[in-house]
Amino acid sequence: MPIPSSIDAERALLGTLIVKPLPWPPGLLPSHFADPSHSDIAAAIIGLHDAQTIADEVSVCRALAANRSPVLPSAINVLCRDHEFRTYSPAWAADIIRTHKLRLIRDAGRRLVEAADDPASDPDALLAFAEGTAKTIGRTKAKQGPQFMPLGELDDFDRKADPDIVLGNRWLCRGGSLLIVGQSGTGKSSLMMQAAVSWAVHRPFFGIESKRPLRIVILQAENDKGDVAEAFQDCVHGMNLDQAQRNLLESNLAIYRDTTSVGPAFPAVLKDIITAHAADIVFVDPLLSFAGIDVSDQEQASRFLRHDLAPILLDTGAVLVAMHHTGKPKSAADKEGQTTADLAYAGLGSSEFTNYFREVAVLFRCQGDQPVYKFGLTKRRGRAGLKDTNGDFAGEIIIRHARSPGVIRWEYAAEGETTPALQTPSQSSAKGSPRHRKE
Repeated sequence: MPIPSSIDAERALLGTLIVKPLPWPPGLLPSHFADPSHSDIAAAIIGLHDAQTIADEVSVCRALAANRSPVLPSAINVLCRDHEFRTYSPAWAADIIRTHKLRLIRDAGRRLVEAADDPASDPDALLAFAEGTAKTIGRTKAKQGPQFMPLGELDDFDRKADPDIVLGNRWLCRGGSLLIVGQSGTGKSSLMMQAAVSWAVHRPFFGIESKRPLRIVILQAENDKGDVAEAFQDCVHGMNLDQAQRNLLESNLAIYRDTTSVGPAFPAVLKDIITAHAADIVFVDPLLSFAGIDVSDQEQASRFLRHDLAPILLDTGAVLVAMHHTGKPKSAADKEGQTTADLAYAGLGSSEFTNYFREVAVLFRCQGDQPVYKFGLTKRRGRAGLKDTNGDFAGEIIIRHARSPGVIRWEYAAEGETTPALQTPSQSSAKGSPRHRKE
């Protein structure tokens, strides 16, 4: 059976837009195109428009080369020549989006059939996947510009039953974002893995609870299969998952390594992965491996976060959890008296990375010889549900690497293992188990 597509409409739209040239159709994304070469061309045109550059044949060819696309200039020349005298039709974009949705429905149905054929599958997990996929495919692009909020609707809003809640008490809702800032080598990636596994099977992560088993994608660039396998195995083993929970984890967690989708290519890849898995949360580790910008430049940071990423989160409803490195190490004197909230701005680059995200968490090593760390929330800590070792709600907790040698997992630190004072990044890099120093 042929896969639904509108190749003729894709060619006509791209060729006509380049020849004229014309504005890009609102709501149309590179990921909507069935032909990968057409997706590359669409991304190039959008990038040129964003840079306020005319997307003609020459500039599109240059943009494709800069993006390392395999699409050759000869293909662009043929595309323009074949559609030199066509009249633009809005129906082309509508048809491209329509067939894109049909492909998503087809792929989701195939995955459901394959999973349903396995007697060990969890029916509730499959139903949740089907429901989330249907909502994601059927959701229209968020309306641009100001959106009026009637006072009556605000007055009637049920804060405790908000259907958009993903984590905590409206701590992170659909389309939200969390930045986790920590020193290099602290074990942020294993912390990320533990959070992902916990929420995928509806387990609390140091007290932070999901509203249901969540569909989660990890997109990371720094760790090979062996590194990822070690953290995954130790997290799963430490949580003592039964077979039903393991089946749920298999359905809800997807992990990718990507070392090439940087800069202009990243948003389309992020959108595709979120959509393919109907993800509730997407972890990106580390964010700057994919940004492809001068992180200290406020304008570039704002464009990347608010123009490139924010529309994807609003359109898909996914929550972005981004892992972020600290900047240049500070002396103990510089850090003396700083609160956890102050450390929110310790991340590398522009303060825009802290200002944009709804929540910022920090992970810093404490004084002492043991691999013990402070993990704190800086913006909306009262909504998260984070709990200390006594089970009491807290804005910050003391955690450590697993006491068992060679095990990559996080657990609560025991009372008296450390003082709460923080070390500088330069101090912390000299201590700790080498196995735990990797991300």
